[in-house]
Amino acid sequence: MRRIFIFLILLSSSCFATDTLLKKSDIKKTMGHLFEYHIDKKGMSDILVRRSLKIYIDMFDPVKTYLLEQECESYLHPNERLVRKVLDEYEEGEYTTYFNLDAQLKSAVFRAREWRKGWLNDPVALVLQARNLIPEKNEIERDFSFSEQILKQRHRRFFLGLIALQIDHLPHPLPPGKEAKLVALCEKKIRTIENFYLGLDENGRELTDEAQNHLVYQRIMKSLAKSLDAHTAYYSPEEAYAMKVQLEKGMCGIGVVLSEGVDGVVVAEVIKGGPAAKNGLLRTGDTIVEVDGESVREYSFARILEVLRGEEGSKTILGVMRYPDGNVSLQPDFIRVQLVRSMIILNDKRCDYEAVPFGDGVIGKVTLYSFYEGDDGIGSERDLREAISELQKQGPLYGLVLDMRDNTGGFLSQAVKVSGLFITSGVVVISKYSDGTVKYYRAVDGSLAYDGPLVVLVSKGSASATEIVAGTLQDYGVAVIVGDENTYGKGTIQHQTVTGVRSNSFFKVTIGRYYTVSGKSTQIEGVKADIIVPTLLKNEKMGEAYLDYPLPADNVEPAFDDHLMDVDQYAQKWFKKYYLSTIQKPTFYWRERLALLQSNSQKRLEKNKNYQVFLQVIEPNHVFSLEEDNFGQNDLQMEEAINIVSDMILLKGNINSY
Repeated sequence: MRRIFIFLILLSSSCFATDTLLKKSDIKKTMGHLFEYHIDKKGMSDILVRRSLKIYIDMFDPVKTYLLEQECESYLHPNERLVRKVLDEYEEGEYTTYFNLDAQLKSAVFRAREWRKGWLNDPVALVLQARNLIPEKNEIERDFSFSEQILKQRHRRFFLGLIALQIDHLPHPLPPGKEAKLVALCEKKIRTIENFYLGLDENGRELTDEAQNHLVYQRIMKSLAKSLDAHTAYYSPEEAYAMKVQLEKGMCGIGVVLSEGVDGVVVAEVIKGGPAAKNGLLRTGDTIVEVDGESVREYSFARILEVLRGEEGSKTILGVMRYPDGNVSLQPDFIRVQLVRSMIILNDKRCDYEAVPFGDGVIGKVTLYSFYEGDDGIGSERDLREAISELQKQGPLYGLVLDMRDNTGGFLSQAVKVSGLFITSGVVVISKYSDGTVKYYRAVDGSLAYDGPLVVLVSKGSASATEIVAGTLQDYGVAVIVGDENTYGKGTIQHQTVTGVRSNSFFKVTIGRYYTVSGKSTQIEGVKADIIVPTLLKNEKMGEAYLDYPLPADNVEPAFDDHLMDVDQYAQKWFKKYYLSTIQKPTFYWRERLALLQSNSQKRLEKNKNYQVFLQVIEPNHVFSLEEDNFGQNDLQMEEAINIVSDMILLKGNINSY
């Protein structure tokens, strides 16, 4: 199911919903900006052409359910003549080869639609098969099919997977007799995505030539940008907006998350603190049928999103259908709700904390979901500082677990500030750029928010800014890293045009590598755990090493002794007086006791029957048994992290009574 979802995200990024149409001249212009910024790619080359053609195909058919091997072989493994042709076309500002490839993709869409046309005649059977579908592993790793018969079978599984995913996300159980509507909805969703490869809008109407070309240029731009390295990317305005919301944790709107359901567009979530939540009249599961007195029953999902947009302070009246007590067998009620659009601060998935009693005090559990920075002082460091302060009010804070499992990163500046909560002053990150320039990012506050036993809990999904914090605190010796054997392994720095200054071209581009204070790069290998406590991701093939075109790792000189080489002579006076006097010195206290902490943890996990079942369940190809139904209902990794902190507290001997 997860692979199907990834597929839909990739394809839907091609959707056309912008007033600014790309021209072919924009491609070379934008690539010029990327080459100017990029750490080592400074111009178009043979290797970038080969990569971009493969990426173009992968964006369209990542799970290989549309194309035959013989239809894409010449693009996946182009000969020198074709590569030379594409290079010449690029220099001339022409993109004929990509347009030819696009035509091949269009033919594949028509073929798939013919297959699905026959399947749609029996929606009940499709829904039944979807409910019983067992997801396949390694869809992305498999080869393209040589046989049209096998390809057709793959596409059917893909379609069934989409139906199963839709069933899982319905707000209410699917009532009998609704199978046809559900299957029609899934067909509509996939056709909406496919339409943009056919030069049609979301309603199936033919776009203008300029709009059709825009979509192809956008796909070309995406494939060329991604060919530079694993993290350089080009975004549509819609994608850029979504990314901006996540990075800044703020948006203007009515405060709901919508999804397309069997009976129309449904309120999937009411956002805490938003107008809808404050109003209290909208509920999860409500179906939107009217906006400002106008019926939207026949509107596409994209069109409804468009009419709901508006300026801060503007009003809108929604007409919704609601089943009494959520009973879909009853006749729904029609309700009108007036809302005023406003700025919304996304408080969920920011920073959560909880106190665990320990002796006459507490151990704190703090979860940091990302490294965000927005208006009005919103930021990860501020939220984390406040969480620690609140925990300290609940009694002596003897230990702390900083949970950053699956935290994929965010703003570098916030990673530096968060690290500064646990060290007095000192270098947090060293960055190196394509021209050889080295820059040092420092914590300069001189004070500590917390200086007791600290465990940083990570997983294979912990990346980028998370790895900066974990690696830095490990280098200074102030924290013990617990979790999967290593983190994700992203050690590169990107410049992006999504936040901050207004831009008509949205991209992120890799401009440098970063290193922790010891001079080690987290690229590829990530941060290695001091104590291995596997998570659900233990056996997943994920991380920088599994991406296409990752940059290699290297090292720089350590910076524990900060020589202020990048600080100008006027600022050096302040740094020498106030910064160097409070600089954090590495400690080996926990390193010297690590063997004992590891041994204690291993013994506990070996005796923990629940954890041993968990380790069996996450093994590849494990067959789940009824006896394992309730395994892992509690947070096993957090439990062990608390145990490790408890050991650290006792080793420190700074508890009053226990």
